[in-house]
Amino acid sequence: MRKHLQLLLLIIFFTIKVSAQTSHSQESWWDYLNQNRYSDKWGSWIDVQSKRKDHFVNLINANEYTLGASYYPNNHFKYTGSLTYVDQFPAAGKPYHLAEYRPWQQIQLNTSTKQSKWLQWVRLEERFKETAINNKASGQFDFNYRLRYYVLAQFPIGKHKYDKGSFSFVTSEELYLNFGKNIVYNTFDQNRFFLGFYYYINKDNILQLGYTNMFQKYNTPDKYLNADVLRISVFNNIDFRKK
Repeated sequence: MRKHLQLLLLIIFFTIKVSAQTSHSQESWWDYLNQNRYSDKWGSWIDVQSKRKDHFVNLINANEYTLGASYYPNNHFKYTGSLTYVDQFPAAGKPYHLAEYRPWQQIQLNTSTKQSKWLQWVRLEERFKETAINNKASGQFDFNYRLRYYVLAQFPIGKHKYDKGSFSFVTSEELYLNFGKNIVYNTFDQNRFFLGFYYYINKDNILQLGYTNMFQKYNTPDKYLNADVLRISVFNNIDFRKK
């Protein structure tokens, strides 16, 4: 089933690239993600992200801030409800910011084998995006839904799996779909493909380094963005339960 889905995504990806007007971008994304677990059932989700563009670092693209709560029905599933605030910087020379308020709900599944760990989630977002009028933030908001499906595979390198000082090879795929009356040309929103590595600083902290290719459809006919993204992330996961 997974192979058929990947093949379908590849066919869609290369088909829509043909005869399209595609712009290119070089970006870097800097993340801090904290997920704490306080009891067998409850935890928290904190995410801070800064995105830069123009030869990876010259201009700020957006800053994102997320706060949420997670519920664990068991050790494989996790349900999360969060709110993300996005402070978006338009193109250079436009002296204003645009806000986005993004509540979202997510179901996450964690599984593992002897050779790998797998993470999958489905996320539904409600996006309230501020519009600009005459190069000024209007205080008015468009609304649409966005559905995201994410899958990540982690393959440890060396004998000491997931221990302090160890590495893992990581790859992931994420598909975004838009829904709503304001969505005309970009029901397919974007696809993100990632390759990189985890470095286990210790049992609670992981450093991620890697490359993301982001292919995005604008809400105008035949206009796309193809971005090369360098990604640096710190994952901080603390289990406060008594052993």
